[in-house]
Amino acid sequence: MRTLFAIFILTSLFSCTDRQTKNSIEQINEVSENEEPFFISAINAKFPLRLNEIKLEDKNKTIHLNDGIVSKIEDVVKEYASDFEFYDSSHTYKDTYINTIRLSDSLQTIYLVLLKHYPTGELNSIVLFYDNQKKEFLDKTFDFNLWILYNFDNRKLKPTALKTHFKIYSPEIEVVDFNKDEINDYKFVRLWHNGTFNAIHTTILTVRNSKIDTLHFDEKPIGNEELLHGRK
Repeated sequence: MRTLFAIFILTSLFSCTDRQTKNSIEQINEVSENEEPFFISAINAKFPLRLNEIKLEDKNKTIHLNDGIVSKIEDVVKEYASDFEFYDSSHTYKDTYINTIRLSDSLQTIYLVLLKHYPTGELNSIVLFYDNQKKEFLDKTFDFNLWILYNFDNRKLKPTALKTHFKIYSPEIEVVDFNKDEINDYKFVRLWHNGTFNAIHTTILTVRNSKIDTLHFDEKPIGNEELLHGRK
């Protein structure tokens, strides 16, 4: 009799757990179905790029991308989001992804994928290089952190207090011929800040034989005397 009673209790517990599991799965599926789709397009822009001039909601500059390009950008966003342990959450993708800016050049097209770091909300970006002739992306990407230059607020890119204070007006991305070989290279400029030290980081990249090479990197300290001795 005791054995039968124990079996009855165990059966009831497993049945209850099974119902709870099924209910949880149904709730997750219901949330997923109600979420907005993870949609990717791009803003068409020109060199030199100044992000403060870009309007992310400008429908006249928005372009649709082919499936291959969309898939590549999705992979970049998912890989970035996976660092936050939300790899399977489309909601997190949507929260992480801001927009993509396309910059077309003769041999290469740059796709600047703007991302929002979780949970700080700081602005980051991943640079993708697309070979116009081979019609494929280069394997290597460039991490271009913009968090100290711009804030992402109310769906807009807004200059930070430090960018304004130091009067940084240079483009974030521009075309140059650094080594005078008549092949376009790409200059990236950002502000580095760690609380006590500020510097302008300039990186010049070139694309050769489907590979990205660094031609030049420079760190120029800026405004550090003010932080050490107090602003006047």
